[in-house]
Amino acid sequence: MPAPNDRRIDVLTLLGDPVPMQALLLQLRDEGIAVDVAHSLADARALFFGKGGHDCLVVGPDVAPGLATRVLRSLRTVDPHLPTATFGPDLRKADAPTRTAMLAGFHPGSRAGAGALLRFLHALRRR
Repeated sequence: MPAPNDRRIDVLTLLGDPVPMQALLLQLRDEGIAVDVAHSLADARALFFGKGGHDCLVVGPDVAPGLATRVLRSLRTVDPHLPTATFGPDLRKADAPTRTAMLAGFHPGSRAGAGALLRFLHALRRR
């Protein structure tokens, strides 16, 4: 039986245009991270509830701030501790007792962006 820290990380990504995130999504999958992709509030809710939750919400660079906020608030009604990593809108103002990584300074397709997200996700595994 694997140790609790060896379990696979599941992320829910919220994307506008999927193209800027494709390389990053492939890298996450290569790292053994399960990735679900949503483009709307309805998608995000269906995937989140269908899977029984995710370890992290990852927001793409071109997601509208209003959509990102609505998705985050909706999912945090079920999981108030849902960590979030965003390459787009600043979601740190969304009050919650959880961690939010602001990665907007990185391009999601860059090595630096991928590295920053992977470090954040692996830190979640150690919680």
